[in-house]
Amino acid sequence: KILTCLDVTFSAIEKARAEGCQLIISHHPMLFSPIHCINEDSIAGQKILLLLEAGISLISLHTRFDAAVGGLNDAFGQSLGLLPECNGNLLKNEPFIGGIGVLPAKYTPAELARHVSRVLSAPVKLYSSELDIEKVGYCCGSGKDLVKPCLSYGADAFIGGDIPYHTALDAVELGMTVIDCGHYASEKNAPTLFSTALGALSTDLEIISFSEDLGGEIVSFS
Repeated sequence: KILTCLDVTFSAIEKARAEGCQLIISHHPMLFSPIHCINEDSIAGQKILLLLEAGISLISLHTRFDAAVGGLNDAFGQSLGLLPECNGNLLKNEPFIGGIGVLPAKYTPAELARHVSRVLSAPVKLYSSELDIEKVGYCCGSGKDLVKPCLSYGADAFIGGDIPYHTALDAVELGMTVIDCGHYASEKNAPTLFSTALGALSTDLEIISFSEDLGGEIVSFS
């Protein structure tokens, strides 16, 4: 029995324990930096101890799943209705991350922002060049390093998450629209994609797709 998830949260681990899963498959790894001991003094240590005590293994795919043919980045571009034009050579040190696609029709920056927001069911941040858009660079998750490479490939806009203000500002100055859709919104379908792929491998696997909204809520105060 396998649980699929985007992040290895305490809630995901508790769900796997309650369901009697032997394995968790996540997109994001539980550890992003080294740890020097496993104890309850850190969140990572607490999670590792919970997994060990329950006898649950963990596999995290992250950028390899982003890069895989039919993986998370491909699914992101397809969900936006982009016709692939370029994929795999945007970053020298990280090949196969991101892509460039063409829209079926020209969009204004505002129209494209509304389209992305509707598709992802999430708010977006728009940095508008005020120019019509046809060719779009994209990257699920954090896409800040792809903005300039996509601009050099002639993209009119870039869609991704975690875009720093000055990175977006520089792109706008060069005539490129940037849409920051947030890290979570662009990758939240990872558990479903994992479940579909695993289901095609074996009918003997029982797969639980676990999702939780960790995208952050935009709140204003008067």
